[in-house]
Amino acid sequence: MGYLNDKGVTYDYFESLAFQKMLKEKGIVQFLSLLKIFGKFQLHEHQFEHLSDPNVKQVETKMQLFWGDEFEGHVIKLYDDQKLALLNPNTGGLFQSLGEEQQKKLPFVILPEFGAWMIELTPNKPYQCMCFNFDQVLINMRKRIQTLQSYLPQGNQYVLIPVYPMLGVGRFTTTVESDLTASMIEKIRSQTSYIEGTPTLQQDEKQFQNEKLIQPATPYKELPVEPICNYFSQSIYFDDRIINPHPRYSTLAQNIRLRRGSKVEIKIPLFIDQNTKIEQSEYEPNPGYITMDHMGFGMGNCALQTTYLSIDIDHARLLYDQLAVLAPLFAALTAGSPIYKGKLSNWDTKWDCLEMSVDCRSENERNPQNPNYIPKSRYSTISYFISNDKMNLEEYNDLSFPANEEIMKFAKQKAQEMNIPLDDKLLRHLGILFMRDNMVMFKDKIHIDDNTAHFEAIQSSNWNSVRFKPPPSYNSKIGWRVEFRTMEIQLTAEENAAWSIMILMIVRLFFTNYIPVNFYMPLSLVDENMRRSKEKGAILNQKFYFRTNFQEYGPATIEELTLQEIFFGKQDGSFIGIIGLIHQNRNVVNKQQCAQKEEHIYLKNKTLQNEVIEFVRNKVNGNTKTLASWMRDFVTSHQNYNQDSIVSHEINYDLIKTLTAIKDRQKEDPHFPLIFSM
Repeated sequence: MGYLNDKGVTYDYFESLAFQKMLKEKGIVQFLSLLKIFGKFQLHEHQFEHLSDPNVKQVETKMQLFWGDEFEGHVIKLYDDQKLALLNPNTGGLFQSLGEEQQKKLPFVILPEFGAWMIELTPNKPYQCMCFNFDQVLINMRKRIQTLQSYLPQGNQYVLIPVYPMLGVGRFTTTVESDLTASMIEKIRSQTSYIEGTPTLQQDEKQFQNEKLIQPATPYKELPVEPICNYFSQSIYFDDRIINPHPRYSTLAQNIRLRRGSKVEIKIPLFIDQNTKIEQSEYEPNPGYITMDHMGFGMGNCALQTTYLSIDIDHARLLYDQLAVLAPLFAALTAGSPIYKGKLSNWDTKWDCLEMSVDCRSENERNPQNPNYIPKSRYSTISYFISNDKMNLEEYNDLSFPANEEIMKFAKQKAQEMNIPLDDKLLRHLGILFMRDNMVMFKDKIHIDDNTAHFEAIQSSNWNSVRFKPPPSYNSKIGWRVEFRTMEIQLTAEENAAWSIMILMIVRLFFTNYIPVNFYMPLSLVDENMRRSKEKGAILNQKFYFRTNFQEYGPATIEELTLQEIFFGKQDGSFIGIIGLIHQNRNVVNKQQCAQKEEHIYLKNKTLQNEVIEFVRNKVNGNTKTLASWMRDFVTSHQNYNQDSIVSHEINYDLIKTLTAIKDRQKEDPHFPLIFSM
């Protein structure tokens, strides 16, 4: 999540108001400076013409294109004698024990995340995009998971599931070690503690430990419940001491609440079973819903994300738009989140939970009748297509979404002063980004202008379905990139590699012009697809809007199709589906992009691609379950499940124990196949 280079003292939201306008303007100037430096940047040895013009002959050269992935997992400690599987928020010791030098020797990078129990893993070098061994993705992912697991203390497991099922249920973590408590005390001492309507916290450890701990709400007394600290969040379920100690995270939790004017409110519809009780209580104030009140209920979840280096800025803008259309489909395909706060929900994905967990809109901004209404949280699907390609018709941008008109006027004026072309679509993209306030300001960074930190402060806290990413610095050797952000983490390395390769196969269609590809359709329908993607069993039970004339440049012909039809086409042959596009394109691409001496790579990749396609086929036709469906079925068939929607700690232990056995290939399950023959 964002940049973790900065450390130090941060402003609370009310203090930050004095600097918001100034820093937004600085952020705009930083983006414009990047645009001036890299606006005409194209990747080495590649001559690029109009993407969507079939009459333009592409020049065949070696393209220096790269991509990468990142994923997070939970560190969970298993207590076999007590039948407990609890989050372990003491992972800071892992980073300290490895040390910087040892970490540099690893073929991957280990990074902390929002939750102190979470660890993110990413390759230390990007993959090539065109001619490379696809099996390197699987090899690298396996290596990451296995190596990290070997570093964990005995009894701990690195588990790749999107949502830890018992998050917020009474005592759901191991004991919080003293270094985390000390870190929390230090953060409170160093930060301004003004909260409107409350007295200033005295900087005294005893007062922190005694007066600032509260008894959490708990649904049942299975475990002794320890008092929690809720200084930053005011949550009644979630201990702030298990937030990652980096000041970015606790500041986000506090400032999102302060800007909103209340705690975040996450409401997810409850799955109603035969014996489900729908009652109002302190634990569940909204009958029929699972209620949560902390940023950690969203940002404490795990995902699989991929990022692609583009040919140039125009190519990145087109790729951004096209992937935005696919984003809801891949959320449904990778669904893995049926349980929240110890209860079965009616949803299969975590996207809406994330949206609600960081929704900093004020009461007026959340009210559709108010002139200051903002339709979406800062974590959401995109609201504007940004490409100037002729495929992007005006009718596709059909969302009435507000933009920061003041910052757009400033950006337009500044671009003229700097002699930088800034077209209307890119200008509006900036205006929508900068509708949001800077949620994390470091006091010693306010007046620093020689980097891109002020732009990134806004950019990295607009968590959209796809992200358009400029080069990271003024002297960067990296070009324009696009990040794909809606896939849920999968249990095994094989599944994560398969989905990463699947989306790469689609992305590669936009790096050549052998066949036209056009997924554009109205953004309102993309949003409707995202709403459908979270529904229970959406992969089989929902239809999604999709463009069926996706090899044409004119207006879209749109139908409601199943995911099987979208990917594998209609039985009558009138629509070939996404896989049909890939089959049309891949032989030409692979053979022409791979040198003759690398013919063995082409043949190996063809086999791996066929295995990925078969994996996707089995998902969309129901031969293999999504992780969400598998977990739901595991709970409802458990001998201790009482048809009451409740997931007890014992059921959770058996669930995590079984999942880790499958992950480690100690237990076979047909719904988690090996996929690859290698």
